[in-house]
Amino acid sequence: MQRSLSMGLTSLLPLKLPSRMETHLWYIRPDEVKCASLLKHYSQLLSPTEKDRVLQMRGDELKKNALLARTLVRTTIARYQTNSEVDPRSLMFKKNKYGKPEVDWQNYNNCNNPPLHFNISHTDSLIACGVTVHVPVGIDVENKERKIKHDVLAFAERFYSADEVKFLSTILDPEVQRKEFIKLWTLKEAYVKALGKGFSAAPFNTFTIQSKVGTEGCYNLCKTSEMTISSLEKTEKCYEEWRFALLELADSHYGAICTEDDQAGGGAISIDIDTEESIYSVISSSHLSPSCRWSYEGDYPKNHPFRRR
Repeated sequence: MQRSLSMGLTSLLPLKLPSRMETHLWYIRPDEVKCASLLKHYSQLLSPTEKDRVLQMRGDELKKNALLARTLVRTTIARYQTNSEVDPRSLMFKKNKYGKPEVDWQNYNNCNNPPLHFNISHTDSLIACGVTVHVPVGIDVENKERKIKHDVLAFAERFYSADEVKFLSTILDPEVQRKEFIKLWTLKEAYVKALGKGFSAAPFNTFTIQSKVGTEGCYNLCKTSEMTISSLEKTEKCYEEWRFALLELADSHYGAICTEDDQAGGGAISIDIDTEESIYSVISSSHLSPSCRWSYEGDYPKNHPFRRR
């Protein structure tokens, strides 16, 4: 389904900001966007630097995906800020010292809404953008059918913690083992991206992601700091200052979300994932639509002590 192109570039339907306990996740499937006129409209939103980077991509598919990724970021952020009259074309970005992109909110003195945090991830067939307020967010998406060129355990021993390797070694079915490897990779990428540091500053074997007992799609972060991949030392302490969720997108991808928990109090964390089928208009397109809303309800503990994209 595709809407009329007569709508102006700044005709964005406003969205309610995420709550402090909520992450909004948007995704787009590039193969569903086929209209050349629509892509031309999108290109008008990009900065000169972004346009140059798109043109430098090799091949039409890479150029198209890069264009859609930047459009998704700009239109999504602008829709949350519409009441403050933020045009998607006017958004300016900066990078932290590790290279993670952020909105440069210092240029918007009249913006009364709390600053948004975002993170983007993509494969050849899906592009996703996560949005939060107040707290950093990291997301990653991986194709569920992604093949591992090397032996899964041998590959895991290079990158994963000892506990994660041990977990994978207990899985006898090669296909199940492959899928669990990809799930772990997706979750670990999301955490590293939420930190804003990237793989080189936070190697995957320095922390462990463990599934929460009695839950589905919920995980704990366990620091391993001094532990190396060859160490037999057991991971002892898990930290609840980071929140994780793992979900499936478009029946073809795993999506992982990680945010920092800034809530006070005590109690359990409840996660509600709502998959939205409604079609929303963003720059005359039904393709840039919100897919999932990830939210937490309840109280939280206080004072808990690859880079590819």
